[in-house]
Amino acid sequence: MQRSPPYRLGVDVGGTFTDLFLLDEGSGDTWRAKVPSTPSDQSLAVLSGVEEILSKTPNASDVVLHVVNHGTTVGTNAILEQKGAKVALVVTEGYRDILQIRRSQVPGGLASWITWKKPEPLAPLEMTVEAPGRLATDGSEVRTFDESALEERLQKLVGKELDAVTICLINSFANPAHELAARRVVCKIFPETPVSISSEVLSEIMEYERTITTVVNSYIEPAVAKYLDRLLHALQERAKHLRILRSDGGLSSIKLAKRFPVTWMLSGPAGGVSGVVSVVAEQTRFKNLITLDMGGTSTDVSLIENCAPRTRRETKVGDLVVRAPSVDVRTVGAGGGSIARVPEVTKALRVGPESASAVPGPACYRKGGDAATVTDANAVLGYLPRHLLNGSFEIDLDAAKKVVQQVADDLNVGLYEAAEGILKVSNETMYGALRLVSIEQGYDPKDFSLVAFGGAGPLHANALGVLMDSFPVIVPPSPGVLCALGEATTTLRHEISRPFMGVLEKTSKEDILNGYRLLLKEAVDVMCDAQGVLESKQSVLRLSDVRWQEHYFQADLRYQGQAHNVSVNLSLDALKRDGPSAIRDLFEAEHKRLFTYHLQSPVELMNLRIIVEEKKSKLPIRKLLKALSPNPPTSSIASFSTLIFSGSEYRECAVWTRSTLQSGHRLQGPCIITEMDSNTVVRPGFIAEIDDMGNILISPVSESSPSSLTMGKNPHEILDLDPATVDIFEHALRNARNEMDTLMTRTTMSPAIREQQDEFNVIAEPSGKMIVGQFGSFIGDFLDSWKGTIEEGDVFLTNDPYSVAGAISHHPDWLILMPIFANEKIIAWTANFGHMTDVGGSVPGSLPTGACSIFEEGIQIPVTKAASKGDWNQDLMDLIYRNVRLPEWNRCDVQALVAACTLAGQRMVDLYKRFGDKTYFATIEELLERNKRAVSSIIATAIPDEPVFFEDWIDDDGQGVGPWKIACTMSRENGRLMFDFSETDPQSPSSINFYLSINMDISSRRVVSINLPPHPASVDNDRTLSSDPSVVANDGFHSLMDVHIPEGSLLRPIRPAALSCRTHFLGRLLDLISGLLGQKAPEFMTAAGFSDSPHFMYSGYKDSGEWFQLYWLGFGGIPARPHGDGPDAHSLWPAMKSIPNEFLELYYPLCIETYATLPDSGGPGLYRGGNAQFIRWRFLSEGEISIHDDRWLSKPWGVLGGEPGQRSSKVLARVDGGREILGSKQDRIRVRKGDVLEWSTWGGGGWGNALHREPETVGLEIRRGLVSTKGAERYGVVVDKEGKVDAEGTKLLRSQMERQELGTRKEETKIFNRGGTWEELKEKCFEETGLAPPKDPREVELRGPMTRTKFYSAWKCRQR
Repeated sequence: MQRSPPYRLGVDVGGTFTDLFLLDEGSGDTWRAKVPSTPSDQSLAVLSGVEEILSKTPNASDVVLHVVNHGTTVGTNAILEQKGAKVALVVTEGYRDILQIRRSQVPGGLASWITWKKPEPLAPLEMTVEAPGRLATDGSEVRTFDESALEERLQKLVGKELDAVTICLINSFANPAHELAARRVVCKIFPETPVSISSEVLSEIMEYERTITTVVNSYIEPAVAKYLDRLLHALQERAKHLRILRSDGGLSSIKLAKRFPVTWMLSGPAGGVSGVVSVVAEQTRFKNLITLDMGGTSTDVSLIENCAPRTRRETKVGDLVVRAPSVDVRTVGAGGGSIARVPEVTKALRVGPESASAVPGPACYRKGGDAATVTDANAVLGYLPRHLLNGSFEIDLDAAKKVVQQVADDLNVGLYEAAEGILKVSNETMYGALRLVSIEQGYDPKDFSLVAFGGAGPLHANALGVLMDSFPVIVPPSPGVLCALGEATTTLRHEISRPFMGVLEKTSKEDILNGYRLLLKEAVDVMCDAQGVLESKQSVLRLSDVRWQEHYFQADLRYQGQAHNVSVNLSLDALKRDGPSAIRDLFEAEHKRLFTYHLQSPVELMNLRIIVEEKKSKLPIRKLLKALSPNPPTSSIASFSTLIFSGSEYRECAVWTRSTLQSGHRLQGPCIITEMDSNTVVRPGFIAEIDDMGNILISPVSESSPSSLTMGKNPHEILDLDPATVDIFEHALRNARNEMDTLMTRTTMSPAIREQQDEFNVIAEPSGKMIVGQFGSFIGDFLDSWKGTIEEGDVFLTNDPYSVAGAISHHPDWLILMPIFANEKIIAWTANFGHMTDVGGSVPGSLPTGACSIFEEGIQIPVTKAASKGDWNQDLMDLIYRNVRLPEWNRCDVQALVAACTLAGQRMVDLYKRFGDKTYFATIEELLERNKRAVSSIIATAIPDEPVFFEDWIDDDGQGVGPWKIACTMSRENGRLMFDFSETDPQSPSSINFYLSINMDISSRRVVSINLPPHPASVDNDRTLSSDPSVVANDGFHSLMDVHIPEGSLLRPIRPAALSCRTHFLGRLLDLISGLLGQKAPEFMTAAGFSDSPHFMYSGYKDSGEWFQLYWLGFGGIPARPHGDGPDAHSLWPAMKSIPNEFLELYYPLCIETYATLPDSGGPGLYRGGNAQFIRWRFLSEGEISIHDDRWLSKPWGVLGGEPGQRSSKVLARVDGGREILGSKQDRIRVRKGDVLEWSTWGGGGWGNALHREPETVGLEIRRGLVSTKGAERYGVVVDKEGKVDAEGTKLLRSQMERQELGTRKEETKIFNRGGTWEELKEKCFEETGLAPPKDPREVELRGPMTRTKFYSAWKCRQR
């Protein structure tokens, strides 16, 4: 019997279609198929596709597939659709809320906490069990693991029908012993339930990331196992092997795929990149490639260097980020279905991320779509042929013109201009993503070719190649099924990593080599036993210069003090020869490429890794026939079309049929190349050539600038602004700012910058107006006061709030300011400030609570030139660093600030060169004016006619005096927004003063960006200019606002007033603004809880004699919102997150015994306020601590019947048994080894009447430990011993409470409930807090320069 040739089949499942690619390894023949996907059971489409594609082969009935390589979204869909397993979670005692707290981060900008809906944990709190026992970061045992106690605690889960169990214990990355013991116990009780342990899924430091990654593995494991078993059974007569594509582009056996499904959640995007490697990188001379996969909803981009895709150590699905290796694919919301719109408030052209999806789809697809999309714009311009899918489908051109004309009318431009504008804006979005994987990673796009695929990618490829200057632009054969081709042609892979933490310079090469030998043995064994690959057929993969060699490895490194790892690929031979210095050289080169600089600091080696891959045989893909002439025959022309480029019509342009073209054919643009699943646009001035693999290679006809050939007029000659240009410019500004943020958070030493993201950047135009940034610009004030020269290469440095009118608010904030020059003139300013961990002064951390003047707060740096014409004043910098406690950290963070500003400056120069002088400055002016028009409209419609007044307080000043009041009257007059802070208290003799920059803070970014709902329907949307959330905030509207802050007040203190404890008024100001606006639109307001950012500092000497110094920020309960509960123990500040506790324990003498939320601390309401943060810090070394906090006496107010949140408290439990109640603002508290700080923050206020809250929700929160049985009574809910709601008892109790409430509710609590008047709070202060009440400022003789002001005299008169 004749032997069947070996067939390889790639199958890629998408949302709409399932694509298949079949390769005969003997002949090189290939077949393709596309069948409708079956979302309810993806295997049905796979089997249908297999039958269809095999029917195209000779002897179809006899074909047995050697291997089926499958890319699937089964795991991704389980997460996105929340249809995964019922997962129980076993955690270390004290960490049951680890998924509830989520590192406390609220994604998004300053207002996002108002609208963000926190997703439910994948492992519910009621299914979480705490395991006794504790390990340290070095793997040693702190507390013995108690198996019997865990067995007893697990009994509550018996009968709960668990689908999977996750085990993740603190510090298990260093020692898996406790997790292994816990698994034995779990398997004893639940012998049939799959168990995932974190030390096997992700053996790396960072407890939340390890937990969520392992939980996701458990969450999708049962569903994917059933799917794979079902598919494997169905294919058993047709295929010998079934393999699954991993997220990193390799393949996994079914055995490993079922055990570690988290490694292949993003297999789809990886398939396309693998296809590019197979068809382009390995078959042509083009080895460096940037890929573009554009579909209907989004676009994926990635970078391939020397035939190897770049990978990253994380995978993102929806809101979830897990630590699993994946091809570094970045996704943006730009696809063929992206909707174009023109918001009324800004009249800007916006495209995406909203999509028409498959249904109703673009208007031209005849499925009922009525909004203009990118596809419709392509149709209007002629880029999309009238007949698609091999002539089986005719588009509705009239429908496309109708919807695009609506956009044109809104913009007041012509049809074609609107259509081209839509494509320009869409292309700019994709251009930003392409820059993200190239320029922002240190690569020059000119060294790469752009490869476009997906259904829509080839339509945009030529234009994007021009923007990137990446040629030739390459369109592979059958771009719509390239993912399936990649899956068919890739190979089995496995990787193993282990922690290896130590200072590189102190680590011997023998220890590193031994670590790699152990990894190699384990990896080889897994490949043999679980993947079926003999050792002789394995290759240890190097992801750098040479694709296939033996014994190449990876290492993760960082500078000591950083938290972001940089992965490098290294040679074992180089390590043997040069030792650890070889690794350092590789790391520093990579660090400089990524971040533009390197340091002299010690380098830490964090992880060792090995990647092993099945050896890849050369695949005999059949090549095209060679054409006899470069000119294709006219028979290859399917039709002719009129194409529009830069407003000009090109008539009778050929539409070529791709399947008829041969190697060597050359096609002159403008033209279209059409095929079944895609269409390629060749622009004027370009030529397309077909290579022997069937790739389309698009290149400029001449050596002239591609932009001048294809994009129309010379950019320097553009005089009239079009909407697309303005929006393209705005998009580029947003990207530049994001680059600054990314560099800062990845490279800095200070946790305040890195995790808490206490760094703010500004890009301004030459006169100092901010054109993109966080709060607003201070540069105009600087220019008004600076008397010296300003020259190219100058770098200005300051940390003095009084030098920049409060632009920075205390000494730890160091500000770098740089002028950006082009053509010998200033075209922009870039600035960035970041919070340094220490700047000297009377206490470690430089934030003394008891300071009476700024002279106690550390070194003062007035605005000065740190560098002149590029030459650094090193003597000055050495002097500055000499006066801080952590000079290496400050040195590193200053370099990061300078690098961020330099990077942004280069982006501005790029924009200036791209658009030319006149367009550059005209666009900036239009962006400022557009912002002004938008805010003017909002002021006119959202600010009430009558003035509103609100006041709030800081409880005390740390010196026994308080409360201290801030008060504001807001009004509207002649279209202007007025803020008057005249009734605020005078500056304090202590350090709670907050120098409020009029330009940076009250420029009312908070007001116009957060709290102004222009329409009732906006309550569920982002209220950041909710009519146009894409707008980039700038200083254009400053002239619409007047702010009066009296000199000598708490918000405008007179030098040398202390400022180091200003954080409380910074947070309270935002509660104040919320209260102001809420009075006129209470249904849209939130409760209180912004409150402040509680600080904790701990310093001293370790037993080794090494100095340690911790600066840490805590978080509280987020206020209840009009649409739901406030998240528990989260941050309201943009993108802030907690420092991993394992990181803290690694570097500081601490054991964080409890890290949880505090039940009942959130204010009851229809929507509950977020619960507070509760932490038990055990000190392992003598030292000193400092505390900054507030809301220990007052309570975060509730609104509209909601109750206030709980107060904060700090208690020090001494090792000798004593307990001390600490004040909210204290320095130099001595702690001994074994002392424990019990840290509780505030809870958020409630929203709405708690008696209207759903009783079953209260019952669920009791079972989750968020509300106690006693606390349920505040909601009028009665439960039995099992925590089940007693419906009759609840009805009776609520009736009684409602009658009582009617008789006692005070008039002033109808909107705000503060929990009592100040007199009432002080009367019960000692009884309820254990602390004496503060003395009123009016009863204290205040001394200082403010007493000479008229404001102070008026304040004194009011007190009488």
